[in-house]
Amino acid sequence: MFFRQIIIYLTLFISFTSFGQGQKKTASYFFQKGEEAMDVQSYKTALAHFNECLRLDPYFMEAYYYRAQVRESMGDSKGALTDFNIYLESRPQNTEALFSRAMLRYQYSQWAMAREDFLNLLKAPAGETRSVFFATDRESGNPIVTTQSNMTSSVLNYLGLVDTKMKNFPRAIRYLDSAIRLDQKNPEFFINRGWVYQEMQDTVHATPDYQKALSLNPESSLARYNLGVLSAKKGNLKEVEKLLTEAIERSPQTSVYYTGRAINYLAQGDLVKALSDYNTSIHFDNTNAEVWMKRGLVKQTMKDLNGALADYTQSIKLKDDNEKVWMCRGNLMMELKRVKEAIEDFTIASALKPEFGLAYYSRALAYQRGGNLKNACDDLKKAQSLGTSIDEKMKASVCK
Repeated sequence: MFFRQIIIYLTLFISFTSFGQGQKKTASYFFQKGEEAMDVQSYKTALAHFNECLRLDPYFMEAYYYRAQVRESMGDSKGALTDFNIYLESRPQNTEALFSRAMLRYQYSQWAMAREDFLNLLKAPAGETRSVFFATDRESGNPIVTTQSNMTSSVLNYLGLVDTKMKNFPRAIRYLDSAIRLDQKNPEFFINRGWVYQEMQDTVHATPDYQKALSLNPESSLARYNLGVLSAKKGNLKEVEKLLTEAIERSPQTSVYYTGRAINYLAQGDLVKALSDYNTSIHFDNTNAEVWMKRGLVKQTMKDLNGALADYTQSIKLKDDNEKVWMCRGNLMMELKRVKEAIEDFTIASALKPEFGLAYYSRALAYQRGGNLKNACDDLKKAQSLGTSIDEKMKASVCK
């Protein structure tokens, strides 16, 4: 009886142990759970599952690929780029992963590496498409880019954009010409080729490309904006205002359109409307240091000195290596009779750009107002040596 009980207990123990072992969760289990979570767009849950999968098996390559997609969907572009790099080390022929990495490298201004990926995509054989990629310009008449249907034209388009960023304009034109030959109904390609011509100062060829884009997509706000920029160079201020207003109506949350119209209003002498557009631009994008500086200039002109000071200071916080904003704030400090702080700002401007003669001239004026004639004289001479025109009467009175 005693031995019989022992055998029963051992049998039960082995049964429970076997059951527990059967329930052990493997890397494959967590990978499958991650895929299921991705399918319902539960990205946090998917990320947790893929993390656990890779903790159990760091060589589970497909988990890196799927985790990269999850991270990208969650806005973690750097993490996604890292995972794509790991995955492509062992799966270099996966065109979807290669396309995704190329786009991320483009996003991070890694032009040479993005170009290498796009060139490799041109050589890659067509494969099964599991993902859908969206073009940068969602206004395009054909905004969906996949690794099969219009892969080649899209890659050629991006090669054109990369070469434009790298200032190789002739090669960029060749790539975009090829993209257009493959897909003559994609307005984005014409916009991008127009942009290259615009960068080359070739308005003769840029204008018809933007007009062609508008004929293909009459609602394109970007084509209108670019045409407005070209019209501004010709001095057609009313035409610029019309085009930019139409662009804003079609894309009311694009900050750069308001900035462009603000500049046009300034050219027309309408400070109130310019200020309103700068306000809206900053509302939609408060990370552009240049816009903060420009709004500060408008406020200073309108005698809102405290508002101008706040804007210049914010511009400096965002980008402290722009000598122009230090000059702007230095001039404002002079207007506020804060001479010592003006000298500090002009000093930083001259340090950032040692050949900036106006910075030395402005600091000379500040030194003169503060009674330091020796330093004022030295700065006047320095400014003059850099080719800046100075007031000879002032120099005679300061450099006694």
